[in-house]
Amino acid sequence: MATIEQKPVDTEKHYLKTAEEYLKSLQDGREVYYKGERVDDVTDHFATSGGIREIAELYDLQFDEEARNALTYVRDDGARVTASYLIPRTKDDLRFRREGIKFVARRTWGTHGRGIDMIATLPIGMLSELPAFKRECEDAENIKWYIKYCEENNIHLGETIVDPQGYRSRASGTAPDVQPPDRATARIVKENDKGIWISGVKGVGTAVPQANEIILGSFFPPLDEESFWVFAPISSPGLKMFCREVVHRPGSTWYDHPLTSKGEEIESIVAFDNLFIPNERIIARKKRALHGVNFYNVWARHEHWYTFVRIVAKAELYAGLAQLIVDTLELSEVAVVRQRVAEIIEYCQILQGMQYAAEELADFSEGGVMTPDVNVVTAGRSYALENLPRILHILQDICGQGMILRWNEADLETPAAFGKNLAWFLDTRNMSARDKNLVMNLVWDVAASEHATRSKLFEESNALNVPFLKERLYGEYDRTSFLQDCRHFIGLADAPERTFTPKIEAPSLSTYNAEDMTKPAR
Repeated sequence: MATIEQKPVDTEKHYLKTAEEYLKSLQDGREVYYKGERVDDVTDHFATSGGIREIAELYDLQFDEEARNALTYVRDDGARVTASYLIPRTKDDLRFRREGIKFVARRTWGTHGRGIDMIATLPIGMLSELPAFKRECEDAENIKWYIKYCEENNIHLGETIVDPQGYRSRASGTAPDVQPPDRATARIVKENDKGIWISGVKGVGTAVPQANEIILGSFFPPLDEESFWVFAPISSPGLKMFCREVVHRPGSTWYDHPLTSKGEEIESIVAFDNLFIPNERIIARKKRALHGVNFYNVWARHEHWYTFVRIVAKAELYAGLAQLIVDTLELSEVAVVRQRVAEIIEYCQILQGMQYAAEELADFSEGGVMTPDVNVVTAGRSYALENLPRILHILQDICGQGMILRWNEADLETPAAFGKNLAWFLDTRNMSARDKNLVMNLVWDVAASEHATRSKLFEESNALNVPFLKERLYGEYDRTSFLQDCRHFIGLADAPERTFTPKIEAPSLSTYNAEDMTKPAR
C-alpha cells in the first residue's frame, strides 16, 4: 500500500496539474454546443467556465500545504499523485478517501455530483472486479494501465452510460417498429484489428464538457453491438456535446448569490459520429453478460459509496446552515424551531453513522480492493434521498420572511424613513443587515433557487432512485438468520435457502503491482 505520509511538494517528484495546466488541457478543440452555437473555448464561455473555475481551484489546491493532505498521496515509488485514483487496500484507505471526497464536496455545497474525483471511482470499481471481467473479456487487463495513465496525467474523468429518452432508444421488445438501423443508441458500427468505431448518442453526460476524458458504457443493451465499456479523450474526432440550459447565475455578484454565482457542472447529450476507440482503451465489447443492474451494481460500489459520502457532506452543511439561521434570526428560544433544527441534526447523525458503518463493515472484493459495505451504502442513500425534500423545506421554513425579502447591497444603503437607510431597520442584535441578508442569499441558493432544484433532481435521479435502491436492499440484504430466528420462535422448520450477495474472502494483495499496470493488454 502506498503511503499517505506527506512531504513538501516542491522537493518531490509529482504527477499533478496546476489550475493553469488544467485550463489549457480543455482548450483542445473539443466540440461543444450551447443553444445551437458552438462554444469556441469552454474555459471562457459563461455556460461552462464557472464550473471549470471551481474545478481549477481544486487543481491548484493540490499544491497547498494543508489541502494536499486530502487531495493527494505519495506512491510507493515516492511520486506524489492525485488521490482520485487511489486503490483502497485497507479501511484506513477508505477513511482517507472519505475525507478527500468531503473536502471536494464542501467547496461546492455538494452540488457537483460528478466532482473532479467522482468518476475516477468507476475504473477503481472495475479493477476491484477484474477477475469477473477477465472471465468474459479479452480486453479487461486494460483497466490497469488506464488507471495508471489517469493517475499520472491527473485526469478529470466524465461518464455517460444511459440512453436518452425517446422511442428510438428503447429496446426492440418495447418498440417493435424500431429496428436497429433506426435506433438512436450508441453502438459499434465497425471494428478491425486496431479497434472499434461507435456512432449514436448517450446521455446524461454530466460534467463531460468540463472533463478531460470520458467513460462510455451500456446499461441494458438489447443488442451485442450496443454493448461496450471504453474510454475516450473529450477532444476525439466525432465526439460532440450538446449542453442543457444553465441554472446558475453568470454575471451575478458573490454577495447576491454566494453559491450560484460561481458556476455549475453541466449536463449534456453526447453524440458520436464514427468515434474511433483503439484497442488499448477498450475494457469490454459485445459482451452483454457484463451489463444490466446485477453486474453493474457490483463494480459500481465505489461510485455509489462516493455518492453517499458526498451526500453526508451535504447533510453536515445543512446542519451548520440551520444553526446559522437560528443564530442570525435569534430563534434559539423558539421551541418549534429547535425541534425543526433537531430533525436536520438527526438526519445528519444517522447518515454519519451509516457512513462509518459502511467503512467498518468493508471487505475485499474478488479483485482484492477494499470495498465499503454495499447494504449500508444502499440503505443510507435511500434514507438520505427520501428525506432530502423535508430537510430543504425546514431550511426554507425557519427563515420565515427572511428568504422572501432579500436585497441588493444598494437597496440596503438607500434611505427609507426617519432619515435612516433600509439596513437600519433590518439589523439584528447579532448581525448587521448586510450579513443577515447574505445568510438569506445563501439559503436561497442552497434550498430554493433553480440551481438548488437542479441539484435536488440530480440527487433523486443520480446513481439509482429511491424505489430502485429499495429493490437493491430487498435483493441483496442477507436477513437469513433473522428469518430463521422468527421461524424457530414459533416452531417452524428452516426456510429454503435464499441467494443473496455472497461474502468474498480476501485474496492475496500481491495480485496487482506497479509493474503490471504500465502497459495496455494489446
